[in-house]
Amino acid sequence: MSDLIPDVSVKHLNAIVSLARYGSFVAAASYLGISQPGLSRIIRQAEDILGADLFDRGNRKVSLTAAGREFLPFAESLLGELAHQVEKLRSGHSLAPAQIVIASLMSISHLVLPAALVRFRELYPGVFVQIREGFGTAIAEDVRTGIVDFGIGDPGGLAKGVLPESVLEETFFAVLPRQHPLAQRDLLTLTDLQGYPLISMPSDSGLRRIVDAAASRSGVDLSHSIVTNQYASIFGFVANGLGVTIVPATSLPPIGDENLVVRSLSPSISRRVAVLRRDDRPLSAESEAFLRILRPLLMKAAAGSRDFQ
Repeated sequence: MSDLIPDVSVKHLNAIVSLARYGSFVAAASYLGISQPGLSRIIRQAEDILGADLFDRGNRKVSLTAAGREFLPFAESLLGELAHQVEKLRSGHSLAPAQIVIASLMSISHLVLPAALVRFRELYPGVFVQIREGFGTAIAEDVRTGIVDFGIGDPGGLAKGVLPESVLEETFFAVLPRQHPLAQRDLLTLTDLQGYPLISMPSDSGLRRIVDAAASRSGVDLSHSIVTNQYASIFGFVANGLGVTIVPATSLPPIGDENLVVRSLSPSISRRVAVLRRDDRPLSAESEAFLRILRPLLMKAAAGSRDFQ
């Protein structure tokens, strides 16, 4: 059997996941408590065993190759399942009663977070989970003050002591009623949307500021006709023909809603999203277990997948 299955160890998997998370040999080695040359040897050994390069080693940033992006969710899932089984063996049952408090952008808590919670509940039914939804600055502040275990928010302009991990970039899309005059086009510009009623988040939200800034750069005056802070309401209004909306990839409506169409924008609008935590406090076993489930879902959603569950 050993001739058929590559001899990839937990040490290799931890090294791969940590390097992918931090994007730096220095940071990942520090997290793992090993030397940078030691981590480099482990990664190279894993790549030799697997027969594929998992990382592109740039001058300042390490990024996943296509093979690495494909392998990472499997590695995270395997480590998560292993940790769960070890915990069961040690305690005789699933994780002891505990809780996780998460601060999340509303765009993430709309669809991605519930998908992760379904899987987490299957593995850890006894863990209480509390979600605090908010806008960008509120997420980082909740993390800084220790009100939450970790947050999912904007990695830019963070206060001292707040550490971003697993930074992703996602693009924005236009969502229109299926019968809208622009629905027949595959690619839209903000100029195309000018004059049509726009269903928007409040003006103090990070998403609204990103969209308004892009409109300003394009010399476009968007018509914010209805403002709400609930994504279900936004898509309901759009489906009923009250306007169009612009949302990030992680909050796109699920496949199957026949009343809505999703269209790409040019020039593209994007933002960054990351897991935020305090740099002086290790995450609990429950939080680590949840993030092992959440990260691959976030990656798929940020890439524009609408079927990431």
